[in-house]
Amino acid sequence: MSNREITIEIAGTTAARNQNAADLRSLIEQIAAKQNLSKQINIDQKKDRSDTQDFGATLIVVLGTPAAIAIAKGVHDFIAKIGDRVTIKHPNGEVIATGDAAKNIDIAATIKSLQSSANEH
Repeated sequence: MSNREITIEIAGTTAARNQNAADLRSLIEQIAAKQNLSKQINIDQKKDRSDTQDFGATLIVVLGTPAAIAIAKGVHDFIAKIGDRVTIKHPNGEVIATGDAAKNIDIAATIKSLQSSANEH
């Protein structure tokens, strides 16, 4: 199985970004667990700056191909609830989900993009 790393960056103020990153991480982990994909996904929360005490507002996700659906669904549900900007970076580029328009994010297209980057290596 091919594993790939993607980055998910949360927008907003520092305190909100940190909490929202933690909430999104938890949401993706819950979805992955429901779909028996917990072993195929690893999520770390990364600080933007090393000189701060926050937990960070960036998620580093290492995933196998089947775990892409958990990430796409988690980002969709998170945006629908929070309504903030999320940027997903992968080797082929990035997917940006912003505000109300992101509530209608095309999960199938996001999964396809994530899976194609996971399959490339």
